[in-house]
Amino acid sequence: MMSLQRVFEARMAEAERTREDNEQRHATEMRALQEEMASSRIAMDRIKQELLDSTSRTLEDMHSSLAASQKVIEAGMKDQTRYWKSICEELIVEKREMAQKVAEERGRYTALKAHLASHEGTSSRPPSHDHVRARNTRGKEIASKMLMCDLSPSAVPILKREFASENQASNGESPTCVSTCSTPTDPSSRLVVVPSADVASNPSVSPTHSNCSSSSSKSTFRRYYLAQKRENRVVLQ
Repeated sequence: MMSLQRVFEARMAEAERTREDNEQRHATEMRALQEEMASSRIAMDRIKQELLDSTSRTLEDMHSSLAASQKVIEAGMKDQTRYWKSICEELIVEKREMAQKVAEERGRYTALKAHLASHEGTSSRPPSHDHVRARNTRGKEIASKMLMCDLSPSAVPILKREFASENQASNGESPTCVSTCSTPTDPSSRLVVVPSADVASNPSVSPTHSNCSSSSSKSTFRRYYLAQKRENRVVLQ
């Protein structure tokens, strides 16, 4: 009986020691697990912080780069805006100047057109019959004076001045000297030739006289006739 009790007590003590050992082992394992969990939590917290830091830095870098890019874009847009605004202002100024020039040119054109129209209206009116008759009469008188051979030495300068003034007034040319006729000593040999209307209007009829040089008289009369013919043509137009 005593041996059974001792055996039972020994088994109970062994079971108690086994339980205590198991409890200690379980406690040790629990502490190890808790330490591992704590270290894992610490590692996770560190990783999380690192991620947050890296993400924050990345976001800050991106924000700074975006801000710089935005500033550059805004500056470029402002420059472009100022550039195109200046171009538009220059175009507006050029348009105003061009409109002003066009208005001035149009006014000048209108004034010139009106002046030409009035001038054409004035020049298109035919000359009066009295004016043409007066010109023809004056031409005949000058031709008659040029072909006179009975000239005294004192009358030659007067004829020269009259012919020069008439020639200058008719065609704007410089005064032309006429040839001097020789005055005959014999009064009976004096001859006065007065041309008719055919002589004054037709160059083929050349007046002649006895004491004047024929070539000089012909050339002088021909110059006068051509000048008078040009003047009559201009008047008739």
